Amino acid sequence: MAVEPLVVRVLPDEPAIDREFDYLLPADLIERADAPIEVGTIVRVDLKGRRVRGWITEMGSTPPSGVQLARVRKVTGVGPPAPILDLAAWASHNWLGPRPRFLRTASAERVVAGLPVAPTAAPELASLDTLSAEAFARGGAVVRLPPCTDEWPLVAAAASRGRALILTPTLSQAQRLVMQLRRARVPTALYPRDWAQSAAGHVTVGARSAAWAPIRDLDTVLVLDEHDEGYQEESAPTWHARGVALERARRDGAAWVVASPTPSLESLTSGASLLTVGRAGERAGWPVLEVADRRHEDPTTSEWCSDELTRILRSGRRVVCVLNRKGRARLAFCHQCGEMARHEEGGRALGLDGDRFVDHEGHDVRPAVCEHCGSTRFRRAKLGVTGVAVELEAVARRPVVEVSGQGDKLPAGADLYVGTEAVLHRVSETDAVAFLDFDQELLAPRYRADEEAAALLVRAARLVGPRDAGGRILVQTRMPDHPVIEAIRHADPGRLARPALEERRALLQPPAWTWASISGAAADEFVERLGSPLGVEVTGTGDGRWRARSEDRAVLLDALESVERPPGRLRIAVDPLRI
Repeated sequence: MAVEPLVVRVLPDEPAIDREFDYLLPADLIERADAPIEVGTIVRVDLKGRRVRGWITEMGSTPPSGVQLARVRKVTGVGPPAPILDLAAWASHNWLGPRPRFLRTASAERVVAGLPVAPTAAPELASLDTLSAEAFARGGAVVRLPPCTDEWPLVAAAASRGRALILTPTLSQAQRLVMQLRRARVPTALYPRDWAQSAAGHVTVGARSAAWAPIRDLDTVLVLDEHDEGYQEESAPTWHARGVALERARRDGAAWVVASPTPSLESLTSGASLLTVGRAGERAGWPVLEVADRRHEDPTTSEWCSDELTRILRSGRRVVCVLNRKGRARLAFCHQCGEMARHEEGGRALGLDGDRFVDHEGHDVRPAVCEHCGSTRFRRAKLGVTGVAVELEAVARRPVVEVSGQGDKLPAGADLYVGTEAVLHRVSETDAVAFLDFDQELLAPRYRADEEAAALLVRAARLVGPRDAGGRILVQTRMPDHPVIEAIRHADPGRLARPALEERRALLQPPAWTWASISGAAADEFVERLGSPLGVEVTGTGDGRWRARSEDRAVLLDALESVERPPGRLRIAVDPLRI
């Protein structure tokens, strides 16, 4: 039986266009295709003198009369299934981005000619604990799982129910889970590497991009460490993997669980049940948090090492010190007259490096002599990682390894490290973690500073292990009664969530209100076109950015989407994590 040519609608992979066009799919391409041609199949088409990739969005469409259609040039291979294309349209509205941006994430990195055989049945996994079984039985739940508690029961519970999508904050964590599942004889795909296996229905594990995995008809969705900022795309559109995964669960009727030691306020206000391991289990799953109260220290002395820290440094244990400031010292004050050292041109502040002043990039400027009184004695303030490393070695009486964000190999046998928070991702384990200036995290000028500070403590907890194994975290602070510190000290993150949510509501911040940050060269013209729609507040932030917010998410998104975008660079970030 002869195959008839077919008219198909194609969405070209051109984000600036984000529009569909009709093409004629010739009979010979249909006959030669390795896999069935359907919605989502990837093809090559001509567009404005170029041959581009595209996705079929409709089969058998009816073109306008009297129009001669261009031909599809090539059937490339299998693409994301039709439900994912619908999901991309939803995400396009929810985060105000073009559909091709999302479909690129949902498509295989290499050509997929066909799919492997699908698994025949859900795997049988033992050792499912009561909490995990109950969480999935509820259909949707938030599980507060301490940082030093094994996540395997939740993973096993998700995988044992069939087609599961499991998200982790990092690819390395996903790779570890894939190995565990495969050892348990569970057909598992690591996204995006095993795209075809995922499309065939294997249990799929991956980081942020795996929210777009092509697995059909999901049975379960599990998001581990859902509080992690790595789940949000940094570049616009700023989509969030948790939101995408839970929307997929809703559409497929799948049971879902989001788990975290410190659940996000977005999850806690989702209406789902909050399940915990109980007070005894939660305390056992956190290390001891020790607080060095710095309120009685003179801030002008620039002392950074408390007695508690000195004791830990000289105990001989492995220690990681964290300070989110690079360089040596940000400020230098004359010990005699109190004047701050400034650059001769522009008056910007200078730091102190030995007997020389340095600028913010560490470049040598001039000898350390006060221009006002001639004194050569200075005290330093806001010491950076490099400056601390020098003094740390003298206090600890052992070598110090300074860790940056780069991928340099760490020396073998080292037991004392100092660095920015990147050090928490470079070192695999330690006996103690010390935050040298935790107030810098608590007082960060960001609306999610509390949650970000708690996330750092979660990461530190995983490095040192539970309290019964001797795990210790030390924080040096002038705010020992801060809700973040109180919550972690008592192993009760609920102590943080309650006041934080009340504050967000009072200040009209997410998740109580939806925000959108508007920036770029075309931001001013876009805001002018936006005007003052009903139910939306628009204000300037003073740094060339604009903030639009509304209590009703739909009202804000509809208002922003209705504006014709002016020419020029424009970035709209919906509910950005850092603003």
